[in-house]
Amino acid sequence: MNYLALLTEDEVKYICSVIHPQSAIAYFQRRPNEFAKVFPGFRPNTMGRFNIPDLLFRQRNRKFISSFIEDHISHWLPEIQEHLDQCIEEGASKDAAYIQILPQSFFAGNVPLYFKLIEEEHPEDYIALLSSAVVEVKNVSEDREKLKADVELKTVEIERLQTELASVKTALNNSKAKQSAHAAEIKSLRQDLVDVDELNATILSKEEAISTLVAEVAQLKKSEKDLKAGLKAAQSGQQQLKAQIREEIEKQQAEKIAKQAAALKPLRPIDMDEFREYLGYNLKDIGASTPSDCYLLLKQHLCDILFHGMPIIINRGTGVPLMKCIANTLVGNTNVVSLTYNNDISAQEIEAFLSKEARIVCLDGFLGDYSETELLALLERHRNKIVFLTLAYDRTLRFVPYEIFRYCHYLNINRIQTLSMSADVTEDPSVVEECMADAPEVNPDTRFSPLLKEILDEFGVSPSLTTYKRARISSEQDLCCALAFDILPYCADVLLIEPFAVSERLNKYAGDKGRCSYKNLFKEWFA
Repeated sequence: MNYLALLTEDEVKYICSVIHPQSAIAYFQRRPNEFAKVFPGFRPNTMGRFNIPDLLFRQRNRKFISSFIEDHISHWLPEIQEHLDQCIEEGASKDAAYIQILPQSFFAGNVPLYFKLIEEEHPEDYIALLSSAVVEVKNVSEDREKLKADVELKTVEIERLQTELASVKTALNNSKAKQSAHAAEIKSLRQDLVDVDELNATILSKEEAISTLVAEVAQLKKSEKDLKAGLKAAQSGQQQLKAQIREEIEKQQAEKIAKQAAALKPLRPIDMDEFREYLGYNLKDIGASTPSDCYLLLKQHLCDILFHGMPIIINRGTGVPLMKCIANTLVGNTNVVSLTYNNDISAQEIEAFLSKEARIVCLDGFLGDYSETELLALLERHRNKIVFLTLAYDRTLRFVPYEIFRYCHYLNINRIQTLSMSADVTEDPSVVEECMADAPEVNPDTRFSPLLKEILDEFGVSPSLTTYKRARISSEQDLCCALAFDILPYCADVLLIEPFAVSERLNKYAGDKGRCSYKNLFKEWFA
């Protein structure tokens, strides 16, 4: 099977990064003629000084290199499946088997890629949660290995102390034997020697030797006692350390799992009518109530898109006052924390920013400059927040893959002339109580969902994105919201086309003779 044709550049780069360089060098050495065609002027045994994964990625389109990568993938997938089957035969569930096997595989750092290669589809939430579990199991395994090494060091220390204790006991026994020998010698001298002076001198000498040995024995006994105490303390410390480490790991795992589970669930107002009413007051406060048709549509559209756990893409100029309005309505103040893109920013910095307690956050300038794949993966773990992705120019979206609109809402209110970054919110703040939101159930309308498809087809929108957008249309009001703040401004500001000049179906619905209630607003903005 041709796996590489299925993969994105980032996915191919990941595959190349986990292939062991020595495996590639051995492959080069087995095929020197083909190697010379791809890397002329080099020898296989000198390639170790280069970045092998980078070389594989850059030459991936060469048959010699692509075959090598394909062979590895073809070897990995059956091997992983074999271990999964074995795990399941031993009584584990399929999910448990994934969590047990994938951390030890080459796909530990990219679980979605594994399912893509085996053509097995799962919900995005499931993939994200499984990826987190795989990373956590891998980290716990590494911690376990460190703990094992610690225990081995303690074991070596215990063995050393036991050896030293045995030496001390041997020395003590030798001293006792010497003491017994000297005592016997003294007894023999007392019986055999006639010369009392010589006998006394000999006895005195032997007694001094005995005293020295007695002192040595006492010292050795003290050393033995100290060593036993040290051994006992070391064993006790080792047990306490094991218990502490185990308790800390379990605590961290429980906290992390609880935090991840909460962060993956979007929030919504308990009373949506209350939120809609207070939001209306704030929109009027910054002048967004004119024209009245736009005001009603905007209120409805915001209530529809804010609480899905999906980021909202918006122009910075109109986005700043709108964020203040929403914050003043929902959390009782106009402060919205913001993180601005820079060339040196890391995924860890973005994760730390998103982990703050703020309900509404803004990432400014990331689209077009930061990896959309990595950014969406980070945002997926914080669906309990309302995230705005602001950009200076809507035209920037022309250079962003259209697939991003399956994971983000596009909100364009540039034509509401009263909105500007300098607008101040003076409406009294309110706090709206929220709860965890269930996934919304949308039943596509049989009249207006097909109508949107016809319009999007005339605009040249991709079939997959068209299918996604039409599935969210359950009424004519939904259709008008999507046209006013998403589809028509995207055509005008991003694609630079005139909607009414391109779409005959749009003219029929919202033209001069159309039945659309908002046709005058659409013609004023987009005709």
